[in-house]
Amino acid sequence: MRLLVSVLISFLTLHAQTPRLADVQERRLANGVRLLLVERRGLAAFHATLVFRGGWAEEPAPAAGGMDLLARALYGTTWPEDVDPAKTQPGLEALLKQEEGLLEALRLERLRQRQRQDPANASALPALESHLESVQGRLRALFSLSPLADLYTARGGRQTAEATADALQAHTELPQEAFEFWCRTEAQRLRSIQLSRFSQARTALVTELRAQGAQGVALLRGAALPGHPYGRDLADHLPSLEALRWSDLRALARRTLRPDHLMVIIIGGLSLDSALPTLERHLGSLPAPPEGEDALLPEIPADLGDRRVQATLGGSPSLLCGWRLPARRHPDHLPLRLAAQLLGGGRTARLESRLVRQKAMAQQVDLRMDLPGGRLPGLLMIGLKPADGHSLAEVEGALHSEILRLHQDPIPQDEWLRAIAQLEADHVRMLDEPAALARALGQAWAEGGDWRLLESDAQRLRTLTPESVQAAVRDWLKPTHRTTVMLEPTPDGPLNPLETEMSRVLNALAAHRIQDPAQRERLVSEGLRQLRMLNPEERQRTLKLLEAQLTPERR
Repeated sequence: MRLLVSVLISFLTLHAQTPRLADVQERRLANGVRLLLVERRGLAAFHATLVFRGGWAEEPAPAAGGMDLLARALYGTTWPEDVDPAKTQPGLEALLKQEEGLLEALRLERLRQRQRQDPANASALPALESHLESVQGRLRALFSLSPLADLYTARGGRQTAEATADALQAHTELPQEAFEFWCRTEAQRLRSIQLSRFSQARTALVTELRAQGAQGVALLRGAALPGHPYGRDLADHLPSLEALRWSDLRALARRTLRPDHLMVIIIGGLSLDSALPTLERHLGSLPAPPEGEDALLPEIPADLGDRRVQATLGGSPSLLCGWRLPARRHPDHLPLRLAAQLLGGGRTARLESRLVRQKAMAQQVDLRMDLPGGRLPGLLMIGLKPADGHSLAEVEGALHSEILRLHQDPIPQDEWLRAIAQLEADHVRMLDEPAALARALGQAWAEGGDWRLLESDAQRLRTLTPESVQAAVRDWLKPTHRTTVMLEPTPDGPLNPLETEMSRVLNALAAHRIQDPAQRERLVSEGLRQLRMLNPEERQRTLKLLEAQLTPERR
């Protein structure tokens, strides 16, 4: 009894201390910048988030990767030569233009070299490379090289940035006394858009994309959302990224990082009365460009049919299933979010409990909602890695059985209440953490057009019923909305005893019927790939059928 009383007191105390979304104060600056401020009395620091609506989904094809580069080159680090007019070298911009011209000349010359038939033809590469090295050496002489030269790091702060499908977000934490410095710095950053480390940022991004190789989630997005910006894989646009110039990225920034596309979120010990004049003086003074039309993105019908992809990417086998979902503002979005919680919301959720612990068919569950964004219809993705001795086909069948159970069987009350409580606890934790609250407010605005979605979703959660959730599940988590990607290990990876025997049998059959060694190797690889799709019993039967085709002396 005492334990129950103490738990109730702790719960009530937590709710009494937790800030409410009613504490969010909203204003509009003179140039169209939106401002949200949450005052937390007693805090000696503040968290600031800049949210620019329109992420990489709105990039034109020639500027693919531009928003990722802006997150790195514009907001990754705050170098004094980029944002402090007193320290900007007069020759910096001229050198950056010169570097841009040499990088483009080198790219074109390398393309010409690949197309030339005569290897003895004189190349301009050495001279161009030497000239570029000279220019970049002069640039380095103007750069701040120490990480401590970062203006925010030097003041005990930190900054991160990310480009999503729906927004570019930059997050900063600084002591409260640095607030005016932050306002002045961010305004100057947007005025100058210097991008002095553009070439290094582009090289790093290209290198990362080449190193990561093909990705299963990217395959799923491309197959489930064909021809749509949400389905684009940046790795498929490397030539465009390599051709993107410094001046191209600056032009993209000036078109997209506009005051009327910007929301500023401040959470900390600052009051609105003290912060607003400073914000108006700096960020509110940014020039407001003429109103432009918002990008019109195509919509994909949810009923595209059941789509399947099989791929060999190396590593361990895994299954990815994605269902096309409505956008965040759709009334079915919240019921589907609760359904996702029932399926994959932690160790007590259905997939983890049944497929991993009870049946030991899967060793890992990965569930993601609104992939890659929620402004437009995206995906609910469930990823499963089969446990040893279980095939992709078995795991797929078990997953579909769990989805069907959610369609048909009544949801037990204890499971329902637990899922509601978990989502509410997540909401309380989000409200209590400034960075998480700022991120959630910005995401609600970027995806749904209104930060109040965060509050209305929390209020609607308690009005949902198991029947309304199951109705949404039946409407959306169905085969005609589904895309399945089966990722298999490379056939030339380590073989288990059954695969070793299968390889011997396939080689014996191929040697008798196929003369070309390369064709024989492909046949064996494909046979092993197909074998790994079967469950253990089917593998044994398949091996016996193939062995029966061998002559007695070859068995």
